[in-house]
Amino acid sequence: MTSFDPLILLYFGTFVVLILLQIPISYAMLLASLEYLVINHESFIIFAQKSANSFADFNMLALPSFLFVGCYMNEVGLTDRLFAMLESWLGHLKGGLAHANVLASMVFAGMSGSALADAGGLGTIEVKAMTKAGYDKNFSIAVTAASAGIGPIIPPSINFVIWAFLSQTSTMAMFEAGYIPGIIMGVSMMIWIVIAMKTQNIPCPKTRRFSWREKASATWSAMPALGGPIILVAGITTGVFTPAECGTVAAMYCVAMSLALRRFNWGMFTRALRATVASTGMVMCLCAAGMVFNWLIVTSGITTVVTDALMALNNRFLILLLLNLLLLFMGCFIGAMQIEIMMAPLLMNIATALGMSYVQMGVMVVLNITIGIITPPFAPALFVTCKATNGHFDSALKYTIQFLIPLFVTLMLVAYVPQITEFLPRLLGTLK
Repeated sequence: MTSFDPLILLYFGTFVVLILLQIPISYAMLLASLEYLVINHESFIIFAQKSANSFADFNMLALPSFLFVGCYMNEVGLTDRLFAMLESWLGHLKGGLAHANVLASMVFAGMSGSALADAGGLGTIEVKAMTKAGYDKNFSIAVTAASAGIGPIIPPSINFVIWAFLSQTSTMAMFEAGYIPGIIMGVSMMIWIVIAMKTQNIPCPKTRRFSWREKASATWSAMPALGGPIILVAGITTGVFTPAECGTVAAMYCVAMSLALRRFNWGMFTRALRATVASTGMVMCLCAAGMVFNWLIVTSGITTVVTDALMALNNRFLILLLLNLLLLFMGCFIGAMQIEIMMAPLLMNIATALGMSYVQMGVMVVLNITIGIITPPFAPALFVTCKATNGHFDSALKYTIQFLIPLFVTLMLVAYVPQITEFLPRLLGTLK
């Protein structure tokens, strides 16, 4: 059994102080781990071993391609056709454009797997169209920022790839587990939109009713944007693609469509590649540092102590509730990927103790930390959307935080109903 290191508070104190000093979190994790190594006379080979293991994992090959898709989709601008199609079908309904906003995020999630890619790219188009139609701009921004959170849940998902790597779980099982929660997430937001419109008198006028010819034309124009998610969903559910191949297919599809639609240019392609390289470097550096920091957490015994403390409650409902509240609190101050990497050892310990599959725990964790993109004080998705649309953060926040209600309901369903996440993976044979 791993013994508890009484100096653990010193290591975590160093980590927290470094973060407060605005040291990059990967460096903060490495320096705290270095402190542990020096005090406990451990070998520095640990740094090389853990870093090399993170770089050598085959599933991590999927990361650059998914990051490229998110960057490139915003550069090429296929998302405008997607929203135009949904507007033609739903715009004449009360709040139709708000519902179109959520549905567009669900479809776009099937290509990018990134919440901020959705908020920054598709969000600009959505807010502009809704505001032009007479919708309250702050409400439009709120819907856009909240629905962007669907990106990491509906596969392919960058966060699912990271969790699969950390927990040594099947990436394909994680992808399949995200479909039902992602749909529930979107539907619950659409229900809340109806409630908000009726109870708060938010201006959400109808647009004109499009003719069947116009609907057909808009749908045909959107087929390039729809084709990617359809191909990926089919590939994932049938097992034709591995996770790494899935990302490559998505990237190739985006480039092929931009060529076919004559929207390709080398400047755009180069910008997307540069953004991809920068993002990939950041993520890989974070994963390498996270593996070393996770080793510190496990060998120091803190995971055993915290797990035993939670399990002493002897109440599954209360344990999961407290765990989710802790993650939600952390999400207010720390980025989603950082939380996922830091907390992985503890989360896997608790999942094992509760008899919970790593797949269910992974989806619950990713959904939880994704909610952090709209929780103050930072709320990165809201900040990105406001910046892209010249909106005011404080004004939009009052509507944005209301979407925590449907998101929290979805989170509780995922936490307490295993079938929501495990049904598809078991049906398709990727989870035994």
